[in-house]
Amino acid sequence: MFQAEVRRIEKLLYRIAWSYMGNNADAEDAVQDALIKAWERRESLRDLKLFRPWMARILTNQCKDLLRTRKKWSFSPLEDAAAEATEPPVPEAPVMEAVRKLKPEYSLLITLHYADGYSIQELADALGLPPSTVKTRMRIARKQLGKTLLMEGGMEE
Repeated sequence: MFQAEVRRIEKLLYRIAWSYMGNNADAEDAVQDALIKAWERRESLRDLKLFRPWMARILTNQCKDLLRTRKKWSFSPLEDAAAEATEPPVPEAPVMEAVRKLKPEYSLLITLHYADGYSIQELADALGLPPSTVKTRMRIARKQLGKTLLMEGGMEE
């Protein structure tokens, strides 16, 4: 049962983790750690219909914990720093760059809605939020995206 439910939402889990962590390796680690925690606490889930928001909450908390830990112990091995200095940055589309600059809870909603086609109700169900909260966060995210794109595009009034 657990494995079947995870398979049903694995893309959602990865998107959530990626929106918080910002790279594949950290996102995969966060999903794996969250799945272990969920497995250990699977008896606490009383209603299978609530699996998706329950799992999303565990993953969100795991990502926040990892980010807190990363802030405390931020370091970079010299080899990595040297490699980064010699590799030219890959240009990114302005919209995607702007989405990345949003708070994780906003970039997640924008990505799931526009890239993956989730409706407001589906987002609310998946994340365990009221639809009104999803709508409000989407409105804030779109407003911030607009401001960011206008400022970066040199179109500021």
